[in-house]
Amino acid sequence: MTAALLLGLGCSKVTSDNYDKIETGMTVTQVEQILGKGAEETGGAVAIGNLSGSAKTVTWVSGEKTITVTFANDKVVMKAKKGF
Repeated sequence: MTAALLLGLGCSKVTSDNYDKIETGMTVTQVEQILGKGAEETGGAVAIGNLSGSAKTVTWVSGEKTITVTFANDKVVMKAKKGF
């Protein structure tokens, strides 16, 4: 984990209920309205099915709980949770 993740980006918004609110196709702004600002981990190109373009992965951490969302062209294409 990066130091930025460990130093205060964690928040109480990292919950199963909020994870369930995140849907494929949501924008970065919509997800940030649910979880707040996350820590961008990676960027690059992606090709998923018929979708291709720029991609980034953003992570939100609170204690042992982590929500990771992958965006392609600023829309959710994948999400994962750990530690719940």
